[in-house]
Amino acid sequence: MKTRYISVLFITAVMGCAGYVPGRQSYWDAQVREMCAKDGGVTIFERVRVSKADVDRRVLPMAGGMLSVAIKELAHPDAPVYGVERITHVHEAGTLRVSRVEFLVMRRANQAVVAKEVSYGRFGGDFPTGLAHDSGYGCPDIKSNAANLAKLFIVE
Repeated sequence: MKTRYISVLFITAVMGCAGYVPGRQSYWDAQVREMCAKDGGVTIFERVRVSKADVDRRVLPMAGGMLSVAIKELAHPDAPVYGVERITHVHEAGTLRVSRVEFLVMRRANQAVVAKEVSYGRFGGDFPTGLAHDSGYGCPDIKSNAANLAKLFIVE
């Protein structure tokens, strides 16, 4: 009995030192869901007109068969828009990190923001075993964000 008590105490101490707290992931997953509900997803401020010729020339990238936006460094020089990503760490403790990713779509001609995509994610917080990658949770859904971002474009 005493050996069992010492084993439980040892495991609890190791878990506490490693930064693992049961329920912490669930708490932060709920926080991520709440933040997503407040401002997650795609917001289009102004739609962008692109010619069919530019689409055929692949001036804009395709993602899942839909027009998309490349980051500034990788965007085609003739693309009417490019993306700028901003990452903000909402919470960091031990192996757990919660981040907000804001992807701003900028019009090349005047650098005006024409759309934004906001997502949140929780990474890590797992019991460190060294056997597997850390778990994660994010929202909104990547596919729905891509579909909504594709609505930014008017092909003429």
